[in-house]
Amino acid sequence: MGKQKLFLILNGKKSGDPDVRAAVKHLRKEGHTVDVRITYEEDDTERFTAEALKAPCDAIVIAGGDGSINQMANALIKLDAPPETRLGIIPMGTANDFATGLGIPDDPWEALQLATHKTANPVDVGLVNGKAFLNVATGGFGTEVTVQTDDDLKDKMGGAAYLFTGIAKFSSIASKTASIKGKVSATVERPDKSYAISTGPDKHKPKDEDGKKLKPLAEGSTATAEGDLLILAVGNGKQAGGGVLLCPDAVLDDGLLDVSYVMNISKEDFPALVKGLGNLKDTGELTDSFGTMRVTELEVHCPEGLQINCDGEPMRDTKFTFSVLKKRLMVHMPEPKLLRRSSKELKHGEKAFHKKIAHTAKRPFKHREGFWQKDTVQTPLKYSAAIGVGVALTLGAQRLAARRSSLGLSRFKFW
Repeated sequence: MGKQKLFLILNGKKSGDPDVRAAVKHLRKEGHTVDVRITYEEDDTERFTAEALKAPCDAIVIAGGDGSINQMANALIKLDAPPETRLGIIPMGTANDFATGLGIPDDPWEALQLATHKTANPVDVGLVNGKAFLNVATGGFGTEVTVQTDDDLKDKMGGAAYLFTGIAKFSSIASKTASIKGKVSATVERPDKSYAISTGPDKHKPKDEDGKKLKPLAEGSTATAEGDLLILAVGNGKQAGGGVLLCPDAVLDDGLLDVSYVMNISKEDFPALVKGLGNLKDTGELTDSFGTMRVTELEVHCPEGLQINCDGEPMRDTKFTFSVLKKRLMVHMPEPKLLRRSSKELKHGEKAFHKKIAHTAKRPFKHREGFWQKDTVQTPLKYSAAIGVGVALTLGAQRLAARRSSLGLSRFKFW
């Protein structure tokens, strides 16, 4: 593809990362041009994006998490960037759901190499009340967990921080009265159906031939749902919240949004919800409370106000209007054919890309941490070890006191 001119916008919190510095230095040695800008204030991403569009450059690369990618997407849409604008991503956030859903390597050098090859492919951009999102917009309980998760905990534990916060907040789960309305669409490539919650006289009817109580929705029909909304996910991408497949059938370039929702669920069903979240349609669990839609437009009303999280960026309102901009941006990814495959197969795309660049670029030496050396593993282990030692000491002291009492001793003498 020849020597490339990259414009790298780096999240200020990650500016000192040694792997990013080494990757930039190595690409420059290969003859590529890499201009670096560090974000410090909220508007920096838009300002630097405008600079990159004027430069011009071959690709704009954003280094950060889902929130940074969201800021970049909004900047590109607001600045009316040409559809052929190429976007590269270096995953450096807590969960990196969007990058993971594309199979983008989390190694800075490998991610930067993507932007120097012919790997850019068009993806859709979702809109909610005029705000852009590339991955998933979530509302309800999962959103509250994301907003309330401590930044320090996210730095130490990565995506697992959302799980710990969710467990801590589980007892305070509350739903909100809301309505959802959208026109059902489908594609030839994806014959799987949309399903509505079984309500009214159909609620207790026998399961259909597929063993489901979900009611299939006809193509072109207007799907509606009303009740106590617990979880809402509107997906351009598949996963959110650190790897939970909230919209497992979503595809980034089909011009449609996949909607999953949990509504009118009883407290007794919460354990089943946690167990099957992300796989409810396949397991057949909670079919009286779970529904899906595939739409080009969607309206959500919540009179008491609903918190929506767009790629990690929160917004709150009583009405939300969703739409989609078809194939609006070009994003570098290892294997576009895998967009229509399960997330488990994305690793094959990464491996294929590794083989491809092995013949064109010599990788600089990099010490890779072993699994047990990673912070996301070390931190929980340290906490567990500390708790274990405390429990052992407590039990030991109790046994020692019991033993001393049985011997009729008031205290031990060592001489």
